[in-house]
Amino acid sequence: MPCQWTNGYSFETALLLSIFLGMFGLDRFYLGYPAIGLAKFCTLGFMFLGQLVDIILIATQVVGPSDGSSYIIPYYGPRINVIRSDNTTYRLKQDNW
Repeated sequence: MPCQWTNGYSFETALLLSIFLGMFGLDRFYLGYPAIGLAKFCTLGFMFLGQLVDIILIATQVVGPSDGSSYIIPYYGPRINVIRSDNTTYRLKQDNW
């Protein structure tokens, strides 16, 4: 897996903020989205539906830091690789043990 640029945003911190304090928008403030964080704070996470959606989006790594960097994830952490599906067979290269 190639190196990815990070800027200090932890995946675990973002996910825990989204689960426990997402209704107040702290997950979006942490990731650098203050407008969405303020909207979630004023509406209690869009009546808790926005909090649930954000938990799913952060857990699947669809929403990342606003500066375009990658999350800091431990070596054996839940990094998601995009695999294309078409008529050609692809195989992900495994690391040497």
